[in-house]
Amino acid sequence: MPDGVRRTGVRSYQLDVGSETELRIKVKELLFDDAYLSKVVDDKKSWFTRMEVLDLIYHQFFFTANSLGRQPTTAQYFQPLATQTLALAAAAIHCALSEYTSGKKATVMFSQDEYRGTFGPSPVINFTLEATTQSYIRGRIC
Repeated sequence: MPDGVRRTGVRSYQLDVGSETELRIKVKELLFDDAYLSKVVDDKKSWFTRMEVLDLIYHQFFFTANSLGRQPTTAQYFQPLATQTLALAAAAIHCALSEYTSGKKATVMFSQDEYRGTFGPSPVINFTLEATTQSYIRGRIC
């Protein structure tokens, strides 16, 4: 996994704070029922609305003028955000969190073989991208 993705995940989910036991519990709770990708708003699960997910997408795909989301040849995957882009972000975050399931960092392979089919078709990908998510990303890149 690219170091930038790992650093963003560690910073966003505060994986470098707390004891091994606290970290193990935090990671278990985040991975349970894909809580790292969603939050409950008005008793309904809203997918891809957690700031950690949006920050990862922004920092990996839009941060610099040379980022993939700003290139004419790859912009179709990012504006609007394609399902495949969101699945890639979900898999990257899952992998970063999985490195800390024991409470200590352990390397987890981030490969096509490891994550193929993990995020589609599933409820995670069968969603309508929230308007707030689109406007957040658009606001950061415009």
